[in-house]
Amino acid sequence: MTHEITVIHLASRGTTYGVARAHAELRRLGQCVNRKRVARLMRERGIQGAHRRRCRSLTRPNKRARPASELIGRDFDADIPGTKLAGDITFLPTGEG
Repeated sequence: MTHEITVIHLASRGTTYGVARAHAELRRLGQCVNRKRVARLMRERGIQGAHRRRCRSLTRPNKRARPASELIGRDFDADIPGTKLAGDITFLPTGEG
């Protein structure tokens, strides 16, 4: 069984297939095997699939930037509608990327 897992892993360029894909490939080949057994055998042989990249943060604050001044003074009650508008947009998706 470990030989078949190693062959499947190497056929996937040696990095792509992890436990889930190796298990699915074994099932396609007609092997009746549990996913946990495939995981255990791969762990014992030191076979690992590629990890997904971490999500990178889109906003990076400037360490030297001054904080914005408080113009409203935390008083959000307006006498006339539309005179005090406040908002915070940290990410706005555009077509340009």
